[in-house]
Amino acid sequence: MKRKLWFAGVFVTAAGLWLVFSDPSMNWREEVQLQSGEVIVIKRTAKFSENWIAGGGGGSFNRGMTIEFESPDKPGNPTIWSGLYVPMILDRDPDTHEWMIVATFYHCDSWYDIGRPALPYTAYRYREGKWLQQSMEPKWIGRKANVLVTDLASRKAINSSKPILTVSRKEKEVEDRPSAAPEYKKIVEKWSSGC
Repeated sequence: MKRKLWFAGVFVTAAGLWLVFSDPSMNWREEVQLQSGEVIVIKRTAKFSENWIAGGGGGSFNRGMTIEFESPDKPGNPTIWSGLYVPMILDRDPDTHEWMIVATFYHCDSWYDIGRPALPYTAYRYREGKWLQQSMEPKWIGRKANVLVTDLASRKAINSSKPILTVSRKEKEVEDRPSAAPEYKKIVEKWSSGC
C-alpha cells in the first residue's frame, strides 16, 4: 500500500511540475470581417501559463499574444502587434482610418496595470509605423468582437478549424460558449469589476 501511495505521490508531483512549467501556446490563421465588410486574414499566436489551484480548479494566465496581417498583402499593412492584452476588435478607426485594436484582459492585475479604467478595455493605434497603446474611445462601445477572444478553452475551436478560423466558425464559437461574459462578446457600456 505504501508503494502505491509513493507512486501516486510521484505522479501527482510530476503532473503538477509539468503544469507549472509548461507554457501552452496556440498558433492559427483567422478571418476578420471589418466594419466596411472587407474580410482580411491574420496570423495569431497566444501563449499561456496554466494556473491550477490545489484542490481543483484553475485557469490560465495570458503570457502574450500577437497579430500579423497576412492577406491581402498591402504596402500599408501594420507591423506585427504584440501585447499582454486579449484582442477583441481589429479594424480601421472610422474617423482617422488608422488601424486600431481594442483589447481586454482576464485578470485583475492587467486591469490595475492600465489604471483601472471604467470599462475593461484598452486600445492600440497604428501610427507612424508603431502600435501605440491608449485609452479606448467611447465610439467603440456597442461593437461586437470581430477577432476570437482567446483563452485556453479556445484550443478546440482553433484546432478544429485548421487551416483557417473563418468568420462563421467564430460566430459558432461564441454561440457554443453562452457562459462567456458579455464584455468579451462586445464592447459594453457598463461594467462592474470583481477586482
